[in-house]
Amino acid sequence: MAGLLDGFYALSDEERYYRDLYLKGRSRAEYINLPAEVEASARLEEKIVLSSGYYSDEDRASVIVLKHPNYMPLYLHSHRFVEMCYVASGHVLENIEGKTYDLPEGSLLVLLPGFYHSIGVFDDSTVAVNLIVRREFFASLDERFSLGLSELAFAAYGGLELHDDIEAMLAMQQRGDGISCLEMEVAAEAMLLDMKRNGTLLAQGNAEKRNEVFRIMSYIEENLRTVTLSSFAGDFGLSEQYASRMVKEKTGQLFSAIVHKLRMEAACQLLKNGRVPIKEVAYQVGYSSAEQFSRTFRACYAVSPREYRRRMLI
Repeated sequence: MAGLLDGFYALSDEERYYRDLYLKGRSRAEYINLPAEVEASARLEEKIVLSSGYYSDEDRASVIVLKHPNYMPLYLHSHRFVEMCYVASGHVLENIEGKTYDLPEGSLLVLLPGFYHSIGVFDDSTVAVNLIVRREFFASLDERFSLGLSELAFAAYGGLELHDDIEAMLAMQQRGDGISCLEMEVAAEAMLLDMKRNGTLLAQGNAEKRNEVFRIMSYIEENLRTVTLSSFAGDFGLSEQYASRMVKEKTGQLFSAIVHKLRMEAACQLLKNGRVPIKEVAYQVGYSSAEQFSRTFRACYAVSPREYRRRMLI
């Protein structure tokens, strides 16, 4: 009898859609179909950020298993959960903050929250399985077993055979009851221990040596609603004057311009959702009133937030 993991080896309608775009040379982030959980908060550019709502709602399990779509366009993104990517077959190109790693079959990548990365799967036969792990649960495992992973940006191990583990976790997830959620936590724990004991370290990244541009952008993304130059400078241990100059030197943009751009893009995605009141949109992206937000939005896009939403929902 075919297992649940075997189903990952056949391309879905979504993957065939991406493959057609890829073959036509149109494999850009703007063509990505995102899950409903993501659509309201992700910006479809070459660099986007998946907010904390992406597979990390409070009512979700600590561990979720899903396939990374083959031929999905490359897009640089970060998120607030731990992502574990197992290469069940073929090979995967993983770019983490400017450096690309070619991960062969049997590899397991553990990527910590807040780091920009992209994943490339551009053939029919490669199967990349993503495990979305709640950061609090992962941190408890890391501390309990002294794995030393939480201090890193990422770690990749090879020479692993985790097909049976993934198959079992998919069966647990399909049942979807409280007991299966606990069983998946135990399975994830066993997988990490197996990786550390039996895997071969392929690569790892030191969180303290990350690219400064990504560090700056990640901080602003994480604190978009409340961030100011003063709070940024304070958290980085810099004077405001030096912080302003550093951001301009590293990114080529003024701090205020970056914040303005990211807030407007985030607002556009919330407005496209159609369910979030404009007053709440203003609050979520960092404006003290709907009136101030509306004036700023109109100055940027030459239409009011209400009119923008109407056009997007037609």
